[in-house]
Amino acid sequence: MKKLPVDVSYFPLMIEGNYLYIDKTKIIHDLITKRRLYFLSRPRRFGKSLLISTLKEIFSGNKKLFKDLWIGKHSDYTWPKHTVLNFDFSNLSFGTAEKFENSLNEALDDMGQDLSIDLLDKKELGSKLKKLIKTVSRNNNAVILIDEYDAPLLANLDNLKKAQAIQKIMKNFFSVLKSMDGLGYVHAIFITGVTKFSKTSLFSGFNNLNDMTLEPEAAALLGYTKEELLKNFGRYAENFAQNNNITVQETFDTIQAFYNGYRFSRDEKTVFNPYSVLHCFDKNNISNYWLNTGTPGFLIELLKKQYDHIKKLEQYEVGETFLGTFEIGELPIVPILFQAGYLTIDTYNPITKKYTLKFPNKEVLESFQEYIVAALTQSNTRDVEQLISQLKQALEANDIEDFCSMLKSMLAGIPSYLHIDQEAYYHSLFHIVVNLLGFKGESEVVTDKGRIDIVIDTRSRIFIFEFKLNSTGKKALNQILKRQYYEKYFRFKKPITLVGLSFNVKTKTLLFDWTKKELK
Repeated sequence: MKKLPVDVSYFPLMIEGNYLYIDKTKIIHDLITKRRLYFLSRPRRFGKSLLISTLKEIFSGNKKLFKDLWIGKHSDYTWPKHTVLNFDFSNLSFGTAEKFENSLNEALDDMGQDLSIDLLDKKELGSKLKKLIKTVSRNNNAVILIDEYDAPLLANLDNLKKAQAIQKIMKNFFSVLKSMDGLGYVHAIFITGVTKFSKTSLFSGFNNLNDMTLEPEAAALLGYTKEELLKNFGRYAENFAQNNNITVQETFDTIQAFYNGYRFSRDEKTVFNPYSVLHCFDKNNISNYWLNTGTPGFLIELLKKQYDHIKKLEQYEVGETFLGTFEIGELPIVPILFQAGYLTIDTYNPITKKYTLKFPNKEVLESFQEYIVAALTQSNTRDVEQLISQLKQALEANDIEDFCSMLKSMLAGIPSYLHIDQEAYYHSLFHIVVNLLGFKGESEVVTDKGRIDIVIDTRSRIFIFEFKLNSTGKKALNQILKRQYYEKYFRFKKPITLVGLSFNVKTKTLLFDWTKKELK
């Protein structure tokens, strides 16, 4: 059984070191033989670096590494040798614009030294890049591969001035690439990143750069399809099943629920998160592996500032342009969440050319909701996990007083400037908490006499919650009683607890009121 590449993204090591490699070379072959200039946006830890490493070996003509793969066995690829200039922007220094420029200069000097090209006579970044490309293209045009191009920008989004200064340097860099391509020195360019900042400002009018982010041809380029999972991970699934005392089918079903669901085009093809799948089989345990690698700090800040925009994330209908580009300083939360992998495509309407979005799977849904609560209440996810556990215990014991006291404490952690004088704000936040509890919960349940705000169905009891803003818990409870919201739940033969909640934010000091009634 081959080793799982949980810590390997270097293609030659993966092939020669007996690591499991999911063969994507047919898709790669189809791409590189049709066009020359590519951009691809995908979430972090989704295999972008492995893709760049694979492209480097193909363009370098290293046919022997691919003898057992599709491109080596079934294609008519002729394996021309190009000099590949490979940049990983995530490995550069970008604490300041000056450090970024110096680091990029040093990277060019190192490339020149490796290729026996003296670049020290050129002081400016653009001049060095021009000389390097011209020199290596004397025999065969150069190939430019750039991984994580946006890493310096994402790391500095909390400082707009610094990010814009770095962007200016990047603009100059890409302007040179465009001019060198226009002069016929470049065979191919492939750029990857998580986000897609506006091409007109960043890529200096690189209007012939083919963006594959939402194209069907690249839908399964990164990540694992269900067919690939079943074909390549059978023995690993057997080990998982044995270690967890379940069947192989149950193993695949569980892994699908937690890690599948990413859709990157109008086609309905979905893929599994490769990072989580590999770690799951490596440790024989289901966990939130991808989310546990960390959420960018700028995203947490955006959640705080734009929470009102994400209350109904899965009902958004958006066009391709909205999901595409944006500018530094103007970061709409929904397309950021899509490009970062927290949302994915649910449906596509070919008539309106609109997409609807959703959370891809359980891993993202559960963890993302924890991040929202943590961001709004100025706490960390570990504290949120502990609070959720305590809230769950309180509901199971029908201890509404304790449950509401803890809920009040949680809401009190929200800074006054984040409180919104809207009932839907607190309703949606409470619904997120309910989802995290793990019980069956429904929002805005329709009855013949109105809508119930929240219903929670536990193993032994049903809870009906009604919310009021700037009122009293008693009035909220009276609405439940007056409209007899509980009648439709008598058939479950469980005791019912009715809870009226009230949030008062008029004084900018959060007041929290509740009352309850038991129905046998």
